[in-house]
Amino acid sequence: MEEEQMMELIPFLKERGLRITPQRMLILSTIQKLNIHPTVEDIHRELPYISLATIYNNVKLFVQLRILKELPYGNGISKYELSTTDHYHIICESCGKIEDFNYPKLKEVEQVASRLSHFSIQLHHFEVYGICKECQELSI
Repeated sequence: MEEEQMMELIPFLKERGLRITPQRMLILSTIQKLNIHPTVEDIHRELPYISLATIYNNVKLFVQLRILKELPYGNGISKYELSTTDHYHIICESCGKIEDFNYPKLKEVEQVASRLSHFSIQLHHFEVYGICKECQELSI
C-alpha cells in the first residue's frame, strides 16, 4: 500500500476505536500489492503466518468501514479491492479474471436515479462480462 494511503487510514481506524495492528496493515498492503482482486484465500497464501480467521474477520471489518469493496462472484466466493477510486469491472466468464475500467459518464446514472427516485444515492455497481484475451486465444 502506498505510504500516503496508509497514513490516511491510521487516523480513520483510530477514530472508530480500532487498534492499528501489524496484521491489519499487512492485510491491507497485501491486497494493494497483489493487484488482482484477491480472495481471502489469496491473501492467506501471501500471509500464512496470520490465521485465516484473523484475515476473514479483518476483511469483513474493512468492508463494513468501506475501506475495502467486496466483489461477490458466484459459488459464495468474494474478491476484494481497496476503495480508492470509483471504477467498474469487466469479468471473464471463463477464468474469472477481473479487470478495472473507468467510464466517467456512468456517474450520470446516479444523478438520474436520484432525480427520478428522490433517493440519496450512496453508490452504484456496474459489471461487464465477457471472455478475456487469454481465454479467447486458448479456444482457437
